[in-house]
Amino acid sequence: MAHPQRVLPTSPFVRTQPVPPTTDGFQVGDRVTLDSWGMGKVTEVTPEYLVVDFRTAGLRRIPAGTKGFSLL
Repeated sequence: MAHPQRVLPTSPFVRTQPVPPTTDGFQVGDRVTLDSWGMGKVTEVTPEYLVVDFRTAGLRRIPAGTKGFSLL
């Protein structure tokens, strides 16, 4: 059985709650770039992923929080 973690108020190790990845800030029509496929255009936005048209690579589903993914 797992024991709950003790929290010591004087501990120098501050634990922060992880922030879940999100697609907030993206809209259909936004131009984006991804290191592996280059520039693309957002065609669908959901809370879990974006669908991006990378032209030569086609439509790709990009999970929220993907590293190397940015808005242009």
